Amino acid sequence: MPVSPNQHVDVAIVGGGVVGVAIAYFLAQRGLEPLVIEGTEVAHGASGKSAGLLSPGLPHDDDETGVLPPLIARSVALHGALAELLDGPATYDYTPYTTCLVARDEEEAADLHARAEHLHAEPIPLAEIAARCPWLDQPVAGALAQPTAQIDSAKFTERLLESAKSMGASLRMGRAVGLIGGDDYVDGVELADGVVTAEVTVLAMGPWSMRAAAWLDLPIPIRPLKGQIVHLEPSVEPPPGGFSDMHGHYVVTRPTGLVHVGATEEEEGFDAEPTAAAREYVLSTLARFTSRLGDMQVVNQTACLRPLSGDGLPLIGAAPGVGGRTSPRATGARESSSRSRRGRRWLS
Repeated sequence: MPVSPNQHVDVAIVGGGVVGVAIAYFLAQRGLEPLVIEGTEVAHGASGKSAGLLSPGLPHDDDETGVLPPLIARSVALHGALAELLDGPATYDYTPYTTCLVARDEEEAADLHARAEHLHAEPIPLAEIAARCPWLDQPVAGALAQPTAQIDSAKFTERLLESAKSMGASLRMGRAVGLIGGDDYVDGVELADGVVTAEVTVLAMGPWSMRAAAWLDLPIPIRPLKGQIVHLEPSVEPPPGGFSDMHGHYVVTRPTGLVHVGATEEEEGFDAEPTAAAREYVLSTLARFTSRLGDMQVVNQTACLRPLSGDGLPLIGAAPGVGGRTSPRATGARESSSRSRRGRRWLS
């Protein structure tokens, strides 16, 4: 049945990535009938290409405000609960495992061990590192063991959408070109092929959120951060789990048997093409800790764009000066954003 070019919904969510879809899921769980509006395809960006690592904390997280730890803790807890509700192990490869956080020199080791409690990780005696972290066959100065989990991010987003739709949410493919309303209120979304009016309008546009700055006449300090991941096929069974260094580079064995290594952090605008230089950088950086990647064959390489705010923290609150409508973006905010239908919060 064709969708009417003009429709009215409880909540219009612009963006079919994991955040927009998760907001739709939690809203539908509360009895609303949200509409996800997506211009390309569901999970076409980082939501479908990320490594899907659910860490309770990373050594390179730099947050002096104290905002991130409770947000991360809530997100990790939600993932555990969702895995039970949605049969995560079977439907989107939800897999708990232990990763090793590793230091390459004494200075890094001191910093890492000082943050062990904050990272929910256990210090590993030097003499035990090789046995407990079989990926690490090169000399290191220290390591922590951290319980974590991984998912297939594309399958996770699709599973959330499937469940949300079963509870009354819907999906509309269409390109958002603006918002409708007045100087201080929003009544919905203008699409290239119609109009969606809504009680609440949500922007979950990831790095493309900057496009909404003109719609709202507000600065939106979000820019794209390019990340590249290399997929490797081992010739022999790889060690389980994985490791991460102090700068966000990681190795992880996937449930599929492939090994994923990443990731770069590049400010290249909206260029999302994989590069040979990034592949060489990632492999050479991780070779400092393991020789096991050398015999593996590159079978794929992905590049995606992640949203990065000016200070690296999520923007949460009402759009300033825009009354009676909500505009959420960001992972840790997705459930809390669904709790208030008419809240004045700006969640980015």
